[in-house]
Amino acid sequence: MILTQQPEWLDLEALTQYACVSERTLRDWIHKPADPLPAVRVRSKILVRRSVFDRWLEAHRVKHIDVGSIVDEMIAGVTGTD
Repeated sequence: MILTQQPEWLDLEALTQYACVSERTLRDWIHKPADPLPAVRVRSKILVRRSVFDRWLEAHRVKHIDVGSIVDEMIAGVTGTD
């Protein structure tokens, strides 16, 4: 088995393959007003460091929301059955 070392810096085309998201999504993440995906521009190319992307993505995990408890609290607030 031959292991090839993957590059640390990825352009948007390579990052779309790595992250399984569209280039448009990546551009949206890079240009978010709050907590954007860190990227650099070298001439006309946008590059993202793989390790930075991995950390950034981990920080944006979907958190479990207990919808049942939220609904119960809302109903209790409306009906006054606290």
